[in-house]
Order: sequence, then structure tokens, then C-alpha cells
Amino acid sequence: MKKNLKIATISVAVFAGLLVAYLGGYETARSTDSSTATAQVAPKSETPVLAQNTQPQSSGEQLVAEIAAIDPEDVDPASIDWAAIKQRYGITKNSFTDPMLMRWADLGGFTAKEIAAFNKLHVIPFNPKVDEVCFKRDIGIEGAGENGDGFVTSCDPIYESPEHEYANLDLDTLLELAETDAAAAVIASREAPDISSRLNLSLRAVVMSEKSGPLLDFIERNYRYITTSSDRPQQDIVNDYSTLLMLERVAEVLGDPRANPETARRGLQISLEDFRDYEATVKDVENNVAEVLKYMSEVQQETTGSTQIWELTNA
Repeated sequence: MKKNLKIATISVAVFAGLLVAYLGGYETARSTDSSTATAQVAPKSETPVLAQNTQPQSSGEQLVAEIAAIDPEDVDPASIDWAAIKQRYGITKNSFTDPMLMRWADLGGFTAKEIAAFNKLHVIPFNPKVDEVCFKRDIGIEGAGENGDGFVTSCDPIYESPEHEYANLDLDTLLELAETDAAAAVIASREAPDISSRLNLSLRAVVMSEKSGPLLDFIERNYRYITTSSDRPQQDIVNDYSTLLMLERVAEVLGDPRANPETARRGLQISLEDFRDYEATVKDVENNVAEVLKYMSEVQQETTGSTQIWELTNA
């Protein structure tokens, strides 16, 4: 039986709309947008050259050796400085963007321990860049390029593995597989045309896999940039920050070390003029956190027999 994620009507009205859908049933509209991993590439020149990347990184051989030298099961995700990873690539402390969640493997430089920790939290493994193929390209601008000859160097990354086997499936097929396959649910959540379906698919993946990563993936792709311009209705801004706080709190309860509810709280407080309104909204959000976790727990027990979420929420 499919569990309906019912939520009491509260001031965080957006949640009532997002979570009223069935956790196991999704819209089957097609989407041409794709956020799946980049495929391995072939050289675009008969005489390609390997170029040094400006980012600190291990060579392909070094990374493979590092991965072989560690036991991924011994890596604790909480031991990783996730904020430092963002800073390593010039992403400021106050920026939300997470290069690993966005699967920016072409940056290179992710360590074996970081990759192992990421994979413990996610359904779809991180596919690291192990090398790159570089070639000269004529951009057709006289005097441009390194030597002023109109040619610039372009590089294509080479990844450790091909893209996921589900990467090119249409959305209808993914939705059918998502009933029992967490990986299909994750990929479908990136392709679904509406935010309600994307959220429910992500929660479905969390329930089936017992991993919090799909929820962080959803947050990164849908709620990292909240528009706060003066011409936007205040209630819309409040709803977005309330939604973000709700999702971050669920991720925190699920034990994800990357969860960051404090940033959402600050944004919510700034968007509300009266502190009493802020306190009331936070209380409503916490009620929603409890309700969502309760229904996720029930769905998990019904669909997989696992009590993992129940144990986390009743510890």
C-alpha cells in the first residue's frame, strides 16, 4: 500500500503542497532536462596532449591506488571537513554550492577518503575524474590564444567509470523502476518536471536505501538559491526558507553531517519582521519535521521492512 504523506495545515503552507503526493506514486511527464553524470570521453584530436590542471589533484593512477589502499567501510562521513572541500575550490564559506553534491567531478582533486565518505551517504557513487584529454581548438579570432595564433587549449575529463546505466532512460521507465530501485528514484528526481515529484522521488530513494544523500541532492538542486529581492512577496521568501529549514532538519535527524539548518534559520529570521512570527514558524517547521519522519518511517517499514528511520527518530 502506498503511504500518503499527509501534513497538518500550518503557516508553512508550501509543505502541504509538496508532501501531499504519494511517496510511492509520481507524475509521469517527460523532461528533456538532464542532470546525470558526464560520460567518459574520447580524444577530439589525432594528437591529443595531457595537460596539467590548475586544481590540486591526484593523477588517475594515484587516485586508484588511494582508493585501493583504504577500506571504504572504515571511513566515517562525519570525519570529513565538507566545508573545506568547498573552500578548496574557491567557494566561499557563505555559499551553498557543494561541488560534490553537484557532481562536479571534472574539477579533480577529490581524495579517496572524501569519495568513500560521499558514497556511504549516496545511492549513486561519485564518479571521479582520473585524467583528461587536451587538444588545440581554433576559435577563429586572430591574435587570440596562448601564442596569438587563434588556437586555445581545451580539455575533456576522463572519468573512472562510464555514466550510470539508467542515465539515458526516459522518465516513464525511470518511474516504473523507482518503485523498487533507489538509483532509479534518484535519477528520476533530477528529471521530474515539478518540485513535488522531485521531492517525493528523493524521499523514496532515502527510504529504500537508508541513505540521506538523495535528500541533500534535492536540497542542493532546488533550494540552494533563494531569491530575496525586494519585489518578491515576503510570504514566498518565508515559505522558501521554511522549506529549506524543514529539509535540512530532516537531513540532520537522518544523521547527515552536511546538514546545515542554521543557515536556513538565519535566512528565515531575516525574512520575518517580528521575532514572535519567527518563533511560531520554527515551531511549525519542527512539527512538520516530526510528521515527515513519521510517515517516512511507516513507508520504510511497509516497503522494505527496515526500522532504520524509526530508530533514528526514537533514539
